[in-house]
Amino acid sequence: MLTLLVCLTISCGNKKDTHPLSLNVIPVASTIGNYNILDLSEYATEIRYIPLETNESSLIATITQIIYEDEKLFITDITSASVKKLFLFDNNGKFLRKIGRYGQGPEDYLYISNIFIHGDFIFLMSQYKVLIYHTNGSLVENINLHSNEILQEYFIQDILPIRKDTFVMNVTSFYRHYPKAVLFDTYQSSVKTINEYPNYVKLDKLSSSSNYLEFGIMYRYKDQVRIYKAINDTIFTIDQNTEMKDAFIFDLGKYKPTLSFIEGKEGDRDSPLETGKNYIIPNLIFESFNHLFLSFSFGNHAPEPIDYISKSGAQTINSQVYGVFDKRTGNLKLMKQPIKGKLGFKNDIDNGPVIWPRYISSNNELVTYISVEEFMDYYEKIENPTPQMTEIAQKIAPDDNQIVIIAKLK
Repeated sequence: MLTLLVCLTISCGNKKDTHPLSLNVIPVASTIGNYNILDLSEYATEIRYIPLETNESSLIATITQIIYEDEKLFITDITSASVKKLFLFDNNGKFLRKIGRYGQGPEDYLYISNIFIHGDFIFLMSQYKVLIYHTNGSLVENINLHSNEILQEYFIQDILPIRKDTFVMNVTSFYRHYPKAVLFDTYQSSVKTINEYPNYVKLDKLSSSSNYLEFGIMYRYKDQVRIYKAINDTIFTIDQNTEMKDAFIFDLGKYKPTLSFIEGKEGDRDSPLETGKNYIIPNLIFESFNHLFLSFSFGNHAPEPIDYISKSGAQTINSQVYGVFDKRTGNLKLMKQPIKGKLGFKNDIDNGPVIWPRYISSNNELVTYISVEEFMDYYEKIENPTPQMTEIAQKIAPDDNQIVIIAKLK
């Protein structure tokens, strides 16, 4: 039987704003005001570029998710507002096959909300449907969760394995807030609470202004699953025995969102994002063996806000700030932009693109990608490009697929 562990939501709002010095406390508040350009060589030893094969079957419009495991690249692509595709490439960028099929049949998907890899199996989430494929492309199992009553008011965001038959699910509620984890069996109707997250604030109902704080971040680290929601200050870890505990705590100090803001009682209810600019909110986490690579929404506190035009034509401000937390020392480094408008590490290994992870492999590799146009823009400005970069520049064409970048982390 397939057992699913559903992490409904978490909050640690009643924890004190200051924490005792500890290697698992991320000292955001005390680090604000100190920003530095960080060199890639401080964190990585080598870098490799993989041009993705481009043909009629493998043409990628926009990469929405990338995973690199067991020398295979799994890439989801959005080709329109609702249609997504899943591609499989090998370690050298050679196209192997598409996985799954777009359509309305019982074994098809209408869209892909998320994928994850566990051994030779690919788990594709399509809201209330989980399609399990072998990496050879064959469908192994089709799980329909729509009939489970407890999930009716939730949007399923992510699902990750804890054990062979046990999974953690990250769901978002637009109606209420639950500080519990619930264990249930897909093939039965029994539901029970197995644990309650410590130090939570119980909210009977989320306000419309704080719904976006329920969107969570979930990723697998070694044999555990980490989960974080912006409504709290704690990254929880769930182990093989489905026991939950604190993994890391953000010490946001006075920049931490208040309970009144979360409940929608603060600022302009019609413009919650504007009110939220008073706070600093972690919104992306990537974890390697030794570091956490963090992205924060700094709002009004951003030292280098970036003005840009959105796809809708509206003028927007990017207030993101990146940071690196050293798990060995408890030190947090907040980053300056190495190039104006570019967030990430200064690439001092080959003087190539600014680097920031979009995935960290189980083999401790940073994985990201850039367009051919961006690659060539960097390449043409390098005085002495590496032979690897020159070889790629001579082979690629303007309409080719993206170029994957893999850096071996320390």
